Amino acid sequence: MHWPVADFSGKTSIHYLPTWEAMIQLLQSGKTRHIGISNFSPAQLKDLLAHSSMKPAVHQMELHPYLQQRDWLAFHEEHGIHVTAYSPLAGTNPTYGGGEPVQLLKNKQVGAIAEKRDCTPAQVALAWGMSRGTSVIPKSSHAGRIEENFGSKECDLHKSDYAVLAELGEYHYRYNNPSKSWGVDLYEGLEGTSA
Repeated sequence: MHWPVADFSGKTSIHYLPTWEAMIQLLQSGKTRHIGISNFSPAQLKDLLAHSSMKPAVHQMELHPYLQQRDWLAFHEEHGIHVTAYSPLAGTNPTYGGGEPVQLLKNKQVGAIAEKRDCTPAQVALAWGMSRGTSVIPKSSHAGRIEENFGSKECDLHKSDYAVLAELGEYHYRYNNPSKSWGVDLYEGLEGTSA
């Protein structure tokens, strides 16, 4: 389920709980092997867990060094829900626009780590994401960038690198927040909720 909301016009009131139950039926019928959610807030996920016999296999959310969401990630680990990080390279999608902080791939600290470890800045960001136990899903249609992304598995970050990257989490910067344009509150109780 890509969003915990279905309609922004106010003409229908489709709730995520019946949608989740329909997804469980797909799983039980063998039409899918796993079901999951994306972009749920803590209150929404707790509501789902309280009203369903089945937890999501995975929760996809925006995660990168500027939006680390450590507590939220720990909650998922405690409940056995895998996390997939979308936008793991932070703001490279031109739809998100520029501004502060500087694009992660142009961040001086990330660049210095990349140079020191003979990696690219993208590989540093992806290696950091995988080190947290999350799946990372960078988006690219360029063969060279796809190969570069796979090379992140060989990017060996050290303890001092993780300390530098942890400091970037103080930005709490969310690039993808359609709350205002959709007229609904998303990500309540999470980092980077100001739209």
